[in-house]
Amino acid sequence: MTASILPLIKRLVAENGRQYAPLYAVAIVAMVVVAGATAASAYLMKHVINSIFVNQDRTALYALTLGIFVIFTIKGFGSYFSEVLLGRIGNRLVAQTQRRLFEHLLKVDVSFFQARSSSQLVMQISQNATSVKEMLTTVSLTFGRDLFTVIALVGTMIFLDPIMTAIALIGGPLVVLISRKLVTQIRAAATGEIHSLAGIINATRELSQGVHVVKSFQLEPHMNERMDNAVSAVERLSNKMLRVQAVVNPLMDSLGGFAVAAVVFYAGWRNLNYGDTPGQFFAFITALLMAAEPARRISQAHLKLAASAIGVKMMYDLLDTPAREAETIEKPPLRVSKGDIVLENVVFGYTPDKPVIKGLNLIAPAQKVTALVGLSGGGKSTLLGLLQRFHEPQSGRILIDGQPIRDHSIASLRRNITYVGQDVFLFEGTILDNIRAGCRDATDEQCIEAAKAAGAHPFISQQSKGYQTEVGELGSQVSGGQRQRISIARAFVKNTPIILLDEPTSALDSETEDHIQRELQALTEKRTTVVIAHRLSTILHADVIHVIEDGQVVESGSHADLLKKGGPYSRLFLLQFARVLNPDASTAVN
Repeated sequence: MTASILPLIKRLVAENGRQYAPLYAVAIVAMVVVAGATAASAYLMKHVINSIFVNQDRTALYALTLGIFVIFTIKGFGSYFSEVLLGRIGNRLVAQTQRRLFEHLLKVDVSFFQARSSSQLVMQISQNATSVKEMLTTVSLTFGRDLFTVIALVGTMIFLDPIMTAIALIGGPLVVLISRKLVTQIRAAATGEIHSLAGIINATRELSQGVHVVKSFQLEPHMNERMDNAVSAVERLSNKMLRVQAVVNPLMDSLGGFAVAAVVFYAGWRNLNYGDTPGQFFAFITALLMAAEPARRISQAHLKLAASAIGVKMMYDLLDTPAREAETIEKPPLRVSKGDIVLENVVFGYTPDKPVIKGLNLIAPAQKVTALVGLSGGGKSTLLGLLQRFHEPQSGRILIDGQPIRDHSIASLRRNITYVGQDVFLFEGTILDNIRAGCRDATDEQCIEAAKAAGAHPFISQQSKGYQTEVGELGSQVSGGQRQRISIARAFVKNTPIILLDEPTSALDSETEDHIQRELQALTEKRTTVVIAHRLSTILHADVIHVIEDGQVVESGSHADLLKKGGPYSRLFLLQFARVLNPDASTAVN
């Protein structure tokens, strides 16, 4: 067993051994019974041949026949209990591992998901959990049923004739040597197969979620080629693993044939020269042949462990990723009374050497609307992420009602903040389920009231199933405006003192935007609101407007005040409205 596999097995056993020790103990007892029954059945062949066929003993005929029946019945029950117990343990391990992986994913930060594809994560939760079951099951069966059986049968062979045993086992070291050389090939093929399976999931996901783009741009041949390449890769790697694992079979058959031939020659020579009884020879051959199959499985176990070790290692790589949102030290809850937001000298970058926010200072007054405007890439959306602690600033402080949010629990912070973005995410389920996602304890009546406040009730009432209408994957069964209204209803249900809006109407037509703007004004009434907007017409009512450029606030004030200053805001405003009134005027404004 290689050094890379053994630590994984030790960790799995250390984490799961105590929990499943009683079940494993019963399974091991059952496997010992199976091994003992197998060895006993082989040994009885000596007496069957000598007593029944050579000595013509009628009493032995009845006794040995009954004994064989009892031994195989006991073996059958032992096999049943060991397989059922190991199967139940394995299935429970898969379920437990999948829960553990998903719970860990809930505790990692946003940057973790930004660095990985969803297809890769799907593979890690599904395939890697199965690898845990396969590794522990292989260890249990190999070092339980198969090893015990081989030990019992080899013990029987030694008891019958030590010299014949040595002759039969002479090829064992060669099998071990060749198996070790095959492990590297298995490991490489298993790694490639997992990545190729992720490619299949990725292509299917992109087709499902981007079907309109695929069909509009006639990308069917390209998508088909991607899927064909991924499927072909999986097939090729699976065949490689099959071919490598199958090498053991002809090797074992050849060595087994040599062993049987050598034993027959030796036993025949002993019989001709010393008159040994045939019963001993037949019992030995029976034990040798019965040991062949478990020995074959033991020789292949190393390869199976190498294949499953890839998935187990990937699982631990995921679990060992720091869970940055799992607060090990209990922090006091954030208590929001007014909702004043202050950012003091905040510096943040997705990579430490490339700051996006550069010493930013900003105030969002309580129960007022604060707008963030500026060119794309200035850091506006990043600020909303920092306010929700999706990321932590490298330096500086963010305070709510004078409390540094870093010093308080993440859960209490997010309980006081509602976010409505431009890319509305709906969970697969009903409209009611998606509204209730804002507050899991909300009653049906409260959800309906929230939908009315968001202007969503009329279109929901027109659906054949009303609030029980399925929205489909990513909300595909409802329109963009309807999705946005559902998300606003979700915000009404949550009912928090702080509202964050990230261009919630940017993808809507003017009429729908006008309706939703009125609903958003109702949502933000008497709440601290921070809104990002590129359409300046949507934030003319804002109490404070901050212009963000290159990660800093370059000017602040009301709409009227900023226009009078004639600074960056004024230029943005004139540029936008010049384009609306006279498309050719934008050049003159610049």
